[in-house]
Amino acid sequence: MRRCFPGNNIGAAVTQVQTALSTVSTQRVFYGNGLNQITLSENFLSQDKVNLSSQENSLVGVDPAKAASDLVQAQVANQSILSATGRVLTLPTLLSFLK
Repeated sequence: MRRCFPGNNIGAAVTQVQTALSTVSTQRVFYGNGLNQITLSENFLSQDKVNLSSQENSLVGVDPAKAASDLVQAQVANQSILSATGRVLTLPTLLSFLK
């Protein structure tokens, strides 16, 4: 960049200053967009951390006795469904009467 002294090609100096300001403005937009992206990512990660903490609390904070009771109930219900299905499948069908 050429140094300009008073009275020495002021038009060129003004053009250089305008070019420099334009470059600064472009860089501000570029880095501003990058900063916005980082802020959005930070907000997303903060919310994700809250969600994961909530899920962790619901998993870790479960009552073992209640979980065991729920499991036994689910197993009994499953066994009942399998037993009922087995009985239905062994019933005679209309085709067996027609033979």
